[in-house]
Amino acid sequence: MDFLGAKLNVGRMGKRSGVPHRDEELAELSLEQLAAEIARARMRLRISTSAKQSKAWHKRIHGLEAEVARRG
Repeated sequence: MDFLGAKLNVGRMGKRSGVPHRDEELAELSLEQLAAEIARARMRLRISTSAKQSKAWHKRIHGLEAEVARRG
């Protein structure tokens, strides 16, 4: 299952960004990497231009913070 239960739309070139989406990918990140990903998501939340984008970033932040809490 993909991170946050969403299906990933992988581009036609077969490459995805380096952003972790799946639970397995999150499990491989260190706490420092998770903190950096949370900071990046919060920055993206600040510059989001629609309610839909804001909701997606809030959901991402919540999932990342849940992973940090699960480990700690």
